Amino acid sequence: MILSANELPEYPEIVGRTARHDPFACRIISLFHSYRPGLAFVDYWLTRDALNGDYTGAIARNGSNFILLLTDKTDLGEISSFLRISGASGVIANGAYTLDWTGSVTQGAVLKCHTAIGDAEDVKVMTPDIRAAYDLIVSCEGEGFRPPEFDSFYVDVNHKLRHHAMRLCGIEDDGRLAALAMTVAESDTAAVLGAVACAPEFRRKHYGSVIVRHITNILVAENKRVYLHRAQNANVRFYQKLGFTECGQWREYHI
Repeated sequence: MILSANELPEYPEIVGRTARHDPFACRIISLFHSYRPGLAFVDYWLTRDALNGDYTGAIARNGSNFILLLTDKTDLGEISSFLRISGASGVIANGAYTLDWTGSVTQGAVLKCHTAIGDAEDVKVMTPDIRAAYDLIVSCEGEGFRPPEFDSFYVDVNHKLRHHAMRLCGIEDDGRLAALAMTVAESDTAAVLGAVACAPEFRRKHYGSVIVRHITNILVAENKRVYLHRAQNANVRFYQKLGFTECGQWREYHI
């Protein structure tokens, strides 16, 4: 059964216990810490076994986009029906489980790293301006990746930076933002990297690997496991050389 958790302050702890080392649990916990229940655009739920009372998963809504924490005990049929009734336009979840969905589906590999990656390079890393970060992300737009609108990106990133729910690191070259990496979610035990980008004109200077190494080492020093969602067959050697290993699959559903 699916239970509202909007009035359950211990929700992040329950999600963490249900799946301690899981990137989707990290995403849900991070969203909860960023946007507490009571706001019109977020909701939180737990799934529970009706017979023994064990928690079997979790659901978070941000607008019409949903994040799912699924386990072997989750009732996938119930979840699929719930998403249809709730008007979900996008869903991200563990690719080991398949939902009953009539829209399009994309998928790829979940990678992880929990050890430091080599030595830090003598490169100055800074927190870039959000507009500059967005422009760099847009410059890397390609098939399978469409950046959000700037206004929604700015509001979300600015809010999460102020609440220490994410971090943004960049490298400049000749006064221009050359590369960046950001966490899209963080919990006490994990972080999910996203928006790793390097401007096309700076791609032969190894800035991409430098910025990923930098942010990963900071997170590992904080005893966090670092995850990222890699597009199918994209940048395989890049992340292998940095020490990331495949630990599962992600699947994203779209209307």
